[in-house]
Amino acid sequence: MAAQDSTRAWLDAAGRMPQSSSRLVISRGQQIRAADAPEATPAQRRAAARARSRMIKENLRLVVCLAKPYQARIQRSSSLEFADLLQAGTIGLIRAVEKFDPALGYSFSTYASWWIRQSIRREIEASSSCIRLSARQQQLQLKAHFAPPGLTQAELAVYLEVDPDQLRELQQAWRASQVDSLDRPLEMGHDQPLNLSDCLAAPQDGSLDQQDLHDAAARLRRKAPAELALLDRLVRGETQSDVARSMGITRQALNRRLERATKRLRLVDPGARELLAERA
Repeated sequence: MAAQDSTRAWLDAAGRMPQSSSRLVISRGQQIRAADAPEATPAQRRAAARARSRMIKENLRLVVCLAKPYQARIQRSSSLEFADLLQAGTIGLIRAVEKFDPALGYSFSTYASWWIRQSIRREIEASSSCIRLSARQQQLQLKAHFAPPGLTQAELAVYLEVDPDQLRELQQAWRASQVDSLDRPLEMGHDQPLNLSDCLAAPQDGSLDQQDLHDAAARLRRKAPAELALLDRLVRGETQSDVARSMGITRQALNRRLERATKRLRLVDPGARELLAERA
């Protein structure tokens, strides 16, 4: 909730910044370029820093507009949120401001759009999956994501400019790279945010508990084999009278030995409590 509030505050601040005229943008770009010269004065460097800051703030809305089309893609991601796209896009915007040269004749919005998209795409490619794809596969995956809806496999192959066999291999690689996180937040309209792990049912067969019991039994066989063997005979169905008779002791002596065995098992392995309860 706090992250959503901070993102909303960032968007509100970006929306309040006025847009500069093209003449003012060119003037600020010239100020930034002038400060790069070795003979630049301190006054020119200060003017360039102010111009750089103003250009960044005035173009934050461009970052928002270019980041919105990628929202649907990051909903399947385990590690990215819309705020991450805004951060990546802002980094691209800063790079565009530093590299912009008005003498080349390009408008700043056109020039900055390439840097912003490039930064957002690299952030998605680096963080969207634990399994990394090649740069070629990532580019084709991004192109396929924005393909016209309703294309058949053959039409999609033509759109991506690949063979049908290559398309099948690409789709297999894309499916294999889709790794989700149990901590991924889910938007379900609740007041309290839910993670994916909150919606998973517990295992019904108790296989994990059985594995824990087997591990505890293995540890006890190494540390106290005689005590565990005594309990095993009772678990297998032998009566205390039969066990006592085969050992040549009385029932009372057997009960005392069982009590000592239980105490020893708990001493040598504190995790044996569940095992002893299972064998009781």
